[in-house]
Amino acid sequence: MNESFSDLPDALVRDLLNTSVPVAQEVQNRFGRLQELQSDLRKAAKQQSLVKRKSDLEVTREPTVAAIDGSYQIHRLTSVDLCATAAVGVEGTSKEDQRHWQEPRHRFWANTAPHNEATTLLLRGLMISMELELASETPHDLVLLDGSFASLIIYLNQGLSNLAEVPSMGDNLRHRWESQSLLQRLVATLGSTRTLALPKYTSRNEFGGLLPIEDTYNCDGRTVATLILEPGEYTTPLPVYMDENYHLPTSVCSAQDLEQLNTALTEIQVIYYRPFGWVPALRMEVPGAIAHSRTRLSMVLRGIESQLFVPAVIEPYPLFLADRMVKSLGAAVAAMEQTIVQHVTDHSEDIELTMLLLQNYRSESGRGGV
Repeated sequence: MNESFSDLPDALVRDLLNTSVPVAQEVQNRFGRLQELQSDLRKAAKQQSLVKRKSDLEVTREPTVAAIDGSYQIHRLTSVDLCATAAVGVEGTSKEDQRHWQEPRHRFWANTAPHNEATTLLLRGLMISMELELASETPHDLVLLDGSFASLIIYLNQGLSNLAEVPSMGDNLRHRWESQSLLQRLVATLGSTRTLALPKYTSRNEFGGLLPIEDTYNCDGRTVATLILEPGEYTTPLPVYMDENYHLPTSVCSAQDLEQLNTALTEIQVIYYRPFGWVPALRMEVPGAIAHSRTRLSMVLRGIESQLFVPAVIEPYPLFLADRMVKSLGAAVAAMEQTIVQHVTDHSEDIELTMLLLQNYRSESGRGGV
């Protein structure tokens, strides 16, 4: 039997395998319905002037590209949580000698904390603060974020609302918020001419009210865009957060600043782009400064296209590398955990009790994309 099933009861494995064919039939039926709708969807999208060709935009130079991604880890030991979060920045393949990205191109924080339900929220807030620092310091033409713009505000709000719950993390997050002027960096990111967010997964569908086909309401926007776009095409920019309001704690953000933040968010537009036939449509959230400028938009599309090479990697190359890097944080923290255990036991008078208190019974990890 395959080792993937080695920990499961035989009867459960049989049930799982027997269910596979009916589930596959459901998937086939859904795909068949979508394929039947493809022609009508594309026709309706073109009638609504939703489909544009990249070749109709002016030709620009190939931009330099960088990507930012972050992750966090919580190793839950018996007596304490070992927590870590990191963000990394990765350059794309197009470089210019005159651009110098100062080292280090990462941010990292690790410490222990008492068991607390707010730990995850604070770690996410720290992770986003690091991503904002790196994104604002990159000297590149385009900066790609893994996730949505809304996730930046959501995770920061969760972290900043729980500063007192875990002081070791809360003090660090507050210090970063103040010393790095993160509110100003956040507002600047939302209005940037070079920053775009590429969430891999989203349930949003901006086409639902635009295309007169009922089935589109049961799809996400990326699925619909993949059906209606041919290689080299993109969709007309559409608003994302027009009727939504986000919050930050009043202790760190005044009403005026919050209004400015939400105003900047309402300018965010979504564009779907399918550069090649072998890649599904990419969802790109872009500030209005990009969406309303044909020159900037052309540079964005060319930059994204230049960072896609092979069907094995269906996201821009620097985002792929950044993702791989932050996923390795778990292994690094596991090694750190072993070092801590060794150090503590070497200086302990009761090794048996020490090992019981340092027993790892669960690890939690996460990344920043919603």
